Amino acid sequence: MKDIVLGIDSGASKIEIAVVNLDGILIEIFRDDRPGNPASIGLERSLKNLSKALARTLEKIPRERIVCVGIGMAGYLEGLWDEHIKRELAKMLDLETRVEVFEDIRAAHASAHLLGDGVIGILGTGSNFYGVCGGRSWRVGGWGHLIDDRGGAYSIGARALSMVVKSLDGRIGKTILTTYSFQHYNVSDVHQLVSKIYSSEDPKGLIASFAPYVFKAYTEGDPVAVEIIGEEVREVALSITTILKKLECPEIPISLTGSIYRANKAVLKDLLEMEVGRMIGRSVVIGDQRIRESCASALIMLKLIIRELDENTIKNLIRTCTWH
Repeated sequence: MKDIVLGIDSGASKIEIAVVNLDGILIEIFRDDRPGNPASIGLERSLKNLSKALARTLEKIPRERIVCVGIGMAGYLEGLWDEHIKRELAKMLDLETRVEVFEDIRAAHASAHLLGDGVIGILGTGSNFYGVCGGRSWRVGGWGHLIDDRGGAYSIGARALSMVVKSLDGRIGKTILTTYSFQHYNVSDVHQLVSKIYSSEDPKGLIASFAPYVFKAYTEGDPVAVEIIGEEVREVALSITTILKKLECPEIPISLTGSIYRANKAVLKDLLEMEVGRMIGRSVVIGDQRIRESCASALIMLKLIIRELDENTIKNLIRTCTWH
């Protein structure tokens, strides 16, 4: 086996590890369905999950061939735990090689724009936005569900449940979201609903899990759901257009990813293209990722160690490391 790079996507619901050689060819993908987001589950637990996923990978590949490891981490908080993560992983795995940790939004950006200029938005449980143009970068949002995660499943679910309780106590009229909330949470009144949310060990995840029902109600024309989705779309469009203005690059490409976007692309893509276009005064086409985030983490590391990447390296990644 040739020398290899490990690219890691350490997210809120899974850890994915891509084994990529120096020619940009994907050798294998390893997936572990445990979270690796320190902001959600704590640093020690996320490190434990990450080290277990890496240990299983290292059982199947020659560690002496590993040139470097790149970790795109959700909840990274701009390097708050950088050195600690590197030190602990090296100690846990006895891995003497270069390890770099960076925020997952950088890997998402590379997955769509392949280290070129552009804007990326992640719409998952939370949200985050990031743009690069001419060597400059700007980040918007992604400050966590307690402060600012507009456009993500938690924000959509929380706003919908707020309208449900308002409907139930008489502040607003009826909405089909009430029926869907009782079905989804297996409750029969507002007291049971609120109790179930507040007594949960994972209220964030439980609230976010209601987002698909908001999109269902939207497609059925429920006015409350239409209002919620419209408001969230405007917030996402504001984040994207803010980046374009801050970078002074109105023409760079825009892409979106994340679980809530992919699951509801049929609704969100058209709405966001119209709203962003309205805000910036030009027609907009929102693109998709071109490679997986784990492979994008590997691409970031390949750029660090090789600097001038061969065009074929990029082509090999696109050919071997798509979502399909």
